[in-house]
Amino acid sequence: MDEVSRVIYELRFENAFLKKRGSEFQDFFSEIMEKRHHGDFFRVKPWGNVGDKKNDGYLKSERILFQVYAPNELQAKEAIQKIDEDFNGALPHWTNYFDKWQFVHNARDGLGPDVVKKLLDLDQSHANISISPFGYEELRYKFFELHVNDIKSFMGAVPTKESLNHVKFDHFKELLTHIVLSRNTTTVDLRPVPANKLKINNFSEYIESLLRIGFSKTGLVRDFFAKWPDATFGDLVTHEINDEYKRLRDTGLSADRIFIELRSYVLGDRKLTPEMEMAALVTLSYFFEECDIFEREGSEQ
Repeated sequence: MDEVSRVIYELRFENAFLKKRGSEFQDFFSEIMEKRHHGDFFRVKPWGNVGDKKNDGYLKSERILFQVYAPNELQAKEAIQKIDEDFNGALPHWTNYFDKWQFVHNARDGLGPDVVKKLLDLDQSHANISISPFGYEELRYKFFELHVNDIKSFMGAVPTKESLNHVKFDHFKELLTHIVLSRNTTTVDLRPVPANKLKINNFSEYIESLLRIGFSKTGLVRDFFAKWPDATFGDLVTHEINDEYKRLRDTGLSADRIFIELRSYVLGDRKLTPEMEMAALVTLSYFFEECDIFEREGSEQ
């Protein structure tokens, strides 16, 4: 797996983690665990009137019982109630089988203090059972322990560094023509890109890596706009992407989340190919470089 493939898989994993909720998230978790622990992890699904008896997955060799909770928004009161119900509800059925109980959640940035306290209180009051959370980093670690063939079968093929050499005019034509919906009057900042703009926006290392890879081919986008018959087309695309960036920024999302959402916006709902994914990356890198998206001023963290 080369550098480009690795960071694209990082992006796909994070996007899936952020988007999946409820039973979809539980299936996402279970499939990773099944691939990582062949024949050792048991996926548990509700069964008729019996339900799942408060067991969403079981790792036999480590005697771990998992309970998965992935609402649209994790609220402290509801999460605490869910922990109480599921832990205490599991005891009558599974006490002889588990020494560890893990609360699998979809809170990307971690759990709030009240929820953490609840888990610690339960852990303290049950000397024979270890109780802990299982979130983004824990699942990400399991995912990247998978064999590359399992990762590919789960997340699909991704671009490699070589894919950059196969991005052509027609890829940008397909990507960019669907973006232009209507003219608007957005004012775009056209001053030169600050040298420290990557740091100003506080991207994760893998988003920075993606942008740096994309920077190597931004001349392709520049050439595309220069060759397009309509001289105003570049401005129209710029306005649309800039407006989408501002809409996302105003929701309070982190820079990484904005990048992920902008990537989805540029790709649209078309079938992904390595070349189209790389064209989307190069496109975002171009608009970043031109200061049409993301912040150009601020304090470095």
